[in-house]
Amino acid sequence: MNFESKRLFRRSLVLMSVLLNLAAGGAPVEAAKKQASPAGKAKAVRTVEEAPRVSFHPYPPMVHPIRIGIASQSGAVHFALWAPGALFVEDRPVFRIDPGRPYTVAGGSLVELGTGRSFYLPTDKRSVITAADYRVWANNRWYRGVLELISFGTRVTAINVLDLEEYLLGVVPSEMPSSWQPEALKAQAVAARSYAWAHMGRGSKWYFSEGYDVVPDVRDQAYKGLAAEANSTYWAVQKTRGIVLKDSGKVKPGFYRAWVGDAMENLNIRKQAVPNATLEKITGVPKIVGVTVKQWDATGNARDIQVIGQKKTREVYGVALAQMLGLSTAGILDVSQSGPSWIFTFRGPGNGARGLSQHGANMLASNGWRYDQILQQYYQDNDGKLRLDYIDNYRAQTAAAPPDRPAAGAQPAEAPARKHKEPKETPEEAQSEPDKQARTPGDEL
Repeated sequence: MNFESKRLFRRSLVLMSVLLNLAAGGAPVEAAKKQASPAGKAKAVRTVEEAPRVSFHPYPPMVHPIRIGIASQSGAVHFALWAPGALFVEDRPVFRIDPGRPYTVAGGSLVELGTGRSFYLPTDKRSVITAADYRVWANNRWYRGVLELISFGTRVTAINVLDLEEYLLGVVPSEMPSSWQPEALKAQAVAARSYAWAHMGRGSKWYFSEGYDVVPDVRDQAYKGLAAEANSTYWAVQKTRGIVLKDSGKVKPGFYRAWVGDAMENLNIRKQAVPNATLEKITGVPKIVGVTVKQWDATGNARDIQVIGQKKTREVYGVALAQMLGLSTAGILDVSQSGPSWIFTFRGPGNGARGLSQHGANMLASNGWRYDQILQQYYQDNDGKLRLDYIDNYRAQTAAAPPDRPAAGAQPAEAPARKHKEPKETPEEAQSEPDKQARTPGDEL
């Protein structure tokens, strides 16, 4: 075959290939080669961003997750991360969050302000903003944990989710000056933990309407996040970790205020005058000439009170006597005489809305009181005793979606992690339950 014949044969093969390709619905060979080339691939436009690959879970391990509503149905929420992060939906990473860049959530979308990259948020499920170090800046504050978003289309609710103990690291110094007495700070930590636990989930006034447990202000407890944390309050939380106030097996709300009245009321001390005739009728001792505390229990309450008459003396049980006299608590501290009456000094109500006086707690701590003694002064039960116990760990939840509450915790890379040094003087451990041999309120006088 000569040269010309070979050339015609090659052309025939090329023409046949093109015709076969067209018959099959394909593109011309040269166009197909160009499309398959590396240059052709580079010109292709990506319309959908690939899901990021991450090595962290949307929620870190938590023992007792708590949700704090930091923005409720707001028009916009701004946030940033200082470690690589991602937007998670149903535990799957769907959008990359770059560190050090500001983002906004508005109009139903999450938008990276510098580049315009965006992601439309679902309205039928919660989205989670998570960083590798579990720290987030949102609405001008740094928080431990993660940021949950509930999109309502034009509006959005932002929720900080973290462990209860890490939440307290931002609550205690926000509620009580970190320079105050260590035992007062520990008393505050127990009260704040008790309040939070009693207001989580079904106990919350916000959960079923807004989707979070508490708010970060005086409607619940002040919570200023990472910036508020201090070494002294860190150790107050750690030294009381998991300890709450209990009554009949249930956690008390642990209410507290800065001040609760005058000087005596601030220390939760009351006085009541009981006419001699009334005391004679209740005790059955005529012509009383003396009423004295014969024995105090380990908590400072009068256990045995001796009523001395001219011809008859009787020993009575302090708790029962307090109930017969109609005192607000069984915590009789002392008895003295004033003319024709007997003055009973006793602890004020321990379960009411007033609860602990923060200034009173600091004054008591300044006088050497331990935190459990301070709590006894404000939160005793009807029998005059304080009951401290640990949170039931079996109630811990680690799931991400409501009603099982999610997870949390750490601190931003640009905001250096705090290193908490333990105080030189190690605070005393919680004291044992006082005077187990004391009689119960059911005992007779």
